[in-house]
Amino acid sequence: MLHRTISVSFFRSSQMKDQFNAQNIEQNMKNVFEQSSKNMEDITAMTKENVEAFVQAMTIASKGMEEVMAEVMAYSKQQADEFANVSKEVSSVKNVEDFVNHQSEFTKHAFESYVEEMTKVGDMMISNAKEAMEPISARMNAMNDHVNSAMANAKA
Repeated sequence: MLHRTISVSFFRSSQMKDQFNAQNIEQNMKNVFEQSSKNMEDITAMTKENVEAFVQAMTIASKGMEEVMAEVMAYSKQQADEFANVSKEVSSVKNVEDFVNHQSEFTKHAFESYVEEMTKVGDMMISNAKEAMEPISARMNAMNDHVNSAMANAKA
């Protein structure tokens, strides 16, 4: 009789254990699915924000390059006009000394103007690159914060 009582008791505890395990497995699977769904939503949102930041950066870079090209074209036109004026002046000189003086002044002015313009264009390009990188940098910081937060939550 004791043997039968132990067997029935073991059977009942075994059934309860199986039922408990089944409930745990079901709950664990539900939790994993919910967490996976949330992670996919987070990844989708981050990817969308990353693409938007990239598009914004490329828009800023394109606008900046348009400004640089407009500056270079304006400088080229200015230089062509100055060359035409110097050519007229040089063609009307009366002696070699005046010719050499005009040529020397033109060369000096052209060199100084070129250095000044290239410095200006270089500064424009650096400024444009910094401005274009701001959206991407902001996204990198946001992603870094997200990863750090996820790691902190995983440790908790």
